[in-house]
Amino acid sequence: MDGESSYTIYSIPAIPGHHHILQYKELHLKALKTNPEHFATTYEQALSLSFEEWKSRIQSRDKVTIVAVAPLQGSLVKGPKESDLQQKWVGMVTVIGPKTLQRFGFTPPRSVQGHSGYDLESYFCIVGVWVDPDHRRKGLARKMMEGGIGWIQADDVPDQPVEKRTLVLQVTEDNQEAIGMYSSMGFNFVKADEGAEDKRPWMYLKLGD
Repeated sequence: MDGESSYTIYSIPAIPGHHHILQYKELHLKALKTNPEHFATTYEQALSLSFEEWKSRIQSRDKVTIVAVAPLQGSLVKGPKESDLQQKWVGMVTVIGPKTLQRFGFTPPRSVQGHSGYDLESYFCIVGVWVDPDHRRKGLARKMMEGGIGWIQADDVPDQPVEKRTLVLQVTEDNQEAIGMYSSMGFNFVKADEGAEDKRPWMYLKLGD
């Protein structure tokens, strides 16, 4: 691999094909086996999911999964096609939109509300950021994050302008490399709310800033 320019950053369609679902499953299972500490679901739980359950994880117009695709034999990859199952997905980032967040009972931390307000329709959340260890330090996580931000900005909702939207994510406090990358993209670091069950800190980005 000769650098990040050899990789393709690709958004899984809102209505995924059979091959998208299989490749996503393979990538997600590898992520769970490699870095279980970064995910709420265990490898064993994910392994028991049906095809339809895997499909439901990526089939939505209110969320998107961005993947990084490794180059084949030094040539640029144009994007996954059903005939190209040998193409290797090596990274992923998922952006969850406000409707899905509200179904999950999401409430923005008070420390973020103080900067961005409480309008739940304005919040998007990044989850599942992961890059295969063999493909790290090539800028792929940042490129996928930028793809996710681009997806939010392209979602034109008249009564919810882009400049009022806020993107949030959680990090583990000892993951200084990730915190540094998010900070370089303009994210702000805040502690979890006092008394919160999940003690992981938050980072947020106001897209209008």
